[in-house]
Amino acid sequence: MNLHVFKNLGVVVLCMLFVNCDLNEDPVECPSPLTGDLLETEVTLVGTWKISGITADTEVDISNDSEDNPSTDIYNQSSDCSKDAFYTFNENRTYTYNTGTQTDGCTKNTTSGTWQLNQKDLLLVVSCGSNVYNVSFNEDDSQFSYTLSLDVQEVNGVLTSTRITFTFSKEEN
Repeated sequence: MNLHVFKNLGVVVLCMLFVNCDLNEDPVECPSPLTGDLLETEVTLVGTWKISGITADTEVDISNDSEDNPSTDIYNQSSDCSKDAFYTFNENRTYTYNTGTQTDGCTKNTTSGTWQLNQKDLLLVVSCGSNVYNVSFNEDDSQFSYTLSLDVQEVNGVLTSTRITFTFSKEEN
């Protein structure tokens, strides 16, 4: 897989965590960290959630395997480093998002902040920014997913706009 492509996806996702600021405006008001007791509906999110699927609405070829084999299954085209991504949501409303931390030879990155789940909207506050993901859970709450519109650079250099669904599965304790 073209690791550069997936790193770009990761950077895009991380950049989306930050609010777009215009330097000519008044001083930025950063969102306050989220606090307070969890609601009963939020408790299901507590734990570690590992990336288990990445699918695109449009076929793309990001695997550097010398074959023209586009697919909507980005996860199966991804390297082990690209598959090394997980969220940990804690009862005190803090979270971390880790990439490359469990696989040798990967670039390690950790983002942390606070979180809140309001029905299907997952609010993540990090540094001086926030982002809301519209998440859906499977029937037994063992997976959640969200979809983003992103540009994917294919191995042939073509930039393809598509909607990508990221699926995370809850790790057993």
